[in-house]
Amino acid sequence: MQKIKVSQSDLEMTFEQFSEGETTAYLDTADGSITWFDDFIMRRLDTLLTDEETLEQVELTIRQQVDLSESERNQLLEAARIEWNEGERYRVVPHQNSYEGYRDMQEFIWSLEDERLRELLEVAIRGSGAFGRFKDVIHRDSTARDKWYLFRDARQHERILEWLRREGFEPEFV
Repeated sequence: MQKIKVSQSDLEMTFEQFSEGETTAYLDTADGSITWFDDFIMRRLDTLLTDEETLEQVELTIRQQVDLSESERNQLLEAARIEWNEGERYRVVPHQNSYEGYRDMQEFIWSLEDERLRELLEVAIRGSGAFGRFKDVIHRDSTARDKWYLFRDARQHERILEWLRREGFEPEFV
C-alpha cells in the first residue's frame, strides 16, 4: 500500500457534502489535495472532448471557446488536466449514497436502549422525508444527538478507509 497524506476533515466533508449528480471531487494522490467541480463544468468538458488525442489538443480546444468566462475556462482547463490523469494521479472521490445513510440510521436506532426514543425514530424513518424527520427527533435529545453524530462519523470514517484501501492507499491523516 502506498502512503498518502490527506486532510481527514477535507475528505470527510467531501464524502458528506457532495451528492451524486451535483459535484465531482478528485483526490490528488501526489499531494493529498481534493479538487471538486460542479457537474456543469464536467458536462461542458464532456461536450468539448471529442476526438482530441492529447492533453495539449484538449487545452487548445478549451482556450478557443469564446463563450466562456475566464473562471469557466480555468475550471475546464484544470478539470481536463485531472480527467486526463485520472487513474494515474487522481481518484474520483465516491459520493456517500442515501442507502448507506439510511442503513446507518437503522443500525443506530437498533443500538438504542431507550425504547421510547427507538420507537419514535423507527416511525420517523418510514417513507419519504426520513432523513429530515430523523434529525427532528434526534435533536430533541442532546445525549442521543451526540451519540448519533459519533456513530455516523465513525461509520463514515470506516467507509473512507475502505475506499482508500481499495484504491491502494494507506492514509496518513493531517
